[in-house]
Amino acid sequence: QEAPTAFKLSEPNIVEIVSTLSQLRLVDVLFTTNGKEYLTPEQLLREVGDEILSHGGRVNVADLPALLNVDLPHIERAVTQLLAAGRDGLQRVGGEVLTEYYLDSLAEEIDTALRGVGRLTLAEVAVAHALSTDFVTSVVESRIGALIHAKLSGGSLFTASYVARHLARVRGVLSALHGPASLPALLKAHGFNEALFYEAVGSLHAAG
Repeated sequence: QEAPTAFKLSEPNIVEIVSTLSQLRLVDVLFTTNGKEYLTPEQLLREVGDEILSHGGRVNVADLPALLNVDLPHIERAVTQLLAAGRDGLQRVGGEVLTEYYLDSLAEEIDTALRGVGRLTLAEVAVAHALSTDFVTSVVESRIGALIHAKLSGGSLFTASYVARHLARVRGVLSALHGPASLPALLKAHGFNEALFYEAVGSLHAAG
């Protein structure tokens, strides 16, 4: 007796069957943009998370469809779920998602750069990293004294040595005065940083 012939399904048959089962809500799957593959919502969640990780904790949501071969609405739902779960302090900023570990690494980078120059404006940092100044300010303020060892004043970051040198310069200029002088005029004439200048004047006055 001949053995029964094995019944083999072609790839289009399998895709059609899965598509029908999905339409009948018997299986929960998502099809890729080419319609030839499918994955579960749980798998998509893992893949989106993996992409965020592989990009160092920061990725543009609009880039994910091409990377994962999945339509944007499915990506958006997965991102919303990840945000709700709060894993790695994930947050959405504009069209991007950023993790807490990315923001910590950004703070460490700022601290390293600051040690080399003594002073950085938050606007410069924002432009360099394609972020808003307000967002950079919130990142910096929450990490001052921990990951960023600097003084924040007037929208700029200063190292302790920079502040000390600035204070010494202000003290020298004020000590050389032989009569009343306009503080705005001194500020302009000597190119002092405005925020640090008035702080220095205040502290010197308080010290007598």
